[in-house]
Amino acid sequence: MNILFLILSSVYIALLLFIPSLTQPIMALFKTLPIGLLIVMVLKGRNQLQNRTFITLLFALSFSALGDVLLALDTGQLFIGGLAAFFISHTFYIITMLPIKNWRLDVVLLYLFLAIIVFCLFYPNLNDLLIPVLFYMLMLTIMASLTWMTDKSNGFLVLGGAVFVISDSILGLNRFYLEIAHADIAIMCSYYLAQFCLVTGFLQATSKHK
Repeated sequence: MNILFLILSSVYIALLLFIPSLTQPIMALFKTLPIGLLIVMVLKGRNQLQNRTFITLLFALSFSALGDVLLALDTGQLFIGGLAAFFISHTFYIITMLPIKNWRLDVVLLYLFLAIIVFCLFYPNLNDLLIPVLFYMLMLTIMASLTWMTDKSNGFLVLGGAVFVISDSILGLNRFYLEIAHADIAIMCSYYLAQFCLVTGFLQATSKHK
C-alpha cells in the first residue's frame, strides 16, 4: 500500500511537471487517487480502529478528496468551496484526535505565531476571502497543534500536522502574496506527505486504544 501510494502521488506530480495541459477533470481524477488509496487503507485497517476513529477518518479523507477536486477545477469561484471542504476535513481530524492528553501552550503559541505572520502577508490581497481564509487558518492551526496533545500523539501525527501547515502556507503565499516557482509541485509533495503521515499515525496509535 505504501509503495502504491508513492507511485500514485508521483504520477500526479509528474503530470504537473510534464503534461500540465491535461484537461481539468483528468487532472482532478489523478489528484484524488492517492487520497482514495488512503481511504482504502483505513477500510483495510477497520479492525484495528475504534469505531469513532474509523468513521471520522473516512469523513476527513472524503472531504479532503472533495477539496482536491474543487481546487483542481478552480476557476476562481470554486476556491472557497475547496477551502470549506478542507475546513470540514480538519474538523474531522480534530474530532479523531480527541480526547486531549496534555495541553502544550508552547506548541499552540508557536503555530499561532506562524499563522499570524503568514496571515499578515496574505491580508492585503484577501479581499472577500478574508473571513473564510481566517477561519480556515484557525482550524488548521488547531489541528496541527493537537497532534502534539492528543492521547494518540506520535511522530507520524506530529509530522503530518506540521507538513500540512507547510503545504497550505506555500499554497496561500503563492496565491495571495508572491508567485513561487514550481509552487504546485511543492504544495502537492508536502500535501501528500502530510495526509499519509496523519493516516499512518492514526492507524498506528488507535490500535492500542481500542
